[in-house]
Amino acid sequence: MRGVTLTLSFTSSEEAVRFLEALTKVLRGKVILGEVKVDKVKIFIPYSEDYQETVRKVKLLYMEVRGSSRVGLRRYDPVTILSVANLEIAIPLQALVDALRLSGRKASMEGATIVTDASFNEIVRLAEKLSLHYSEAVRTGLPAPLRRFVAAAAACSNLSVQKILDILEQKGLIKRGDGILPASTLEAIYRELEKMVSTGSGQ
Repeated sequence: MRGVTLTLSFTSSEEAVRFLEALTKVLRGKVILGEVKVDKVKIFIPYSEDYQETVRKVKLLYMEVRGSSRVGLRRYDPVTILSVANLEIAIPLQALVDALRLSGRKASMEGATIVTDASFNEIVRLAEKLSLHYSEAVRTGLPAPLRRFVAAAAACSNLSVQKILDILEQKGLIKRGDGILPASTLEAIYRELEKMVSTGSGQ
């Protein structure tokens, strides 16, 4: 069988195994052969009409995973992040950026790219937590902007979505009636959520 062989180096066998697992998720349905040898991964990609796109995705994931060990801001492809993460429900990219910021990381969206000082694995783990809380926020019936902020805060703290809503209501920042609506500006609500995350409570 003819094709392209890539040999990629990692800092440990554990990192190599995690990369191959992540690659399998990113390349769902694509035929590749992957083998871990100590701290290296050998990948064989058979020739096909779109084999070059598969090679590109492998190299992109490798650069993102290995590049995340660098200090400072790095750029990540959200499609790769969301493909690797096990999500309960789809999440808005801005909610992930909010969660990164609330967790103390620098983060922003530049076009279709996430720019942050967080590592690749850290972003994936946070996206998975965010998805669980975003699902809870959707079931609660929160309007979109409030849903995004509350789910992000819950993902960065030990507080549930319901507990956060109780605290916001006690402080007069939201009101409950036929639904849940902001009773203050979103900026004021966000500042209170920052405080909750930093202290671990609404005190």
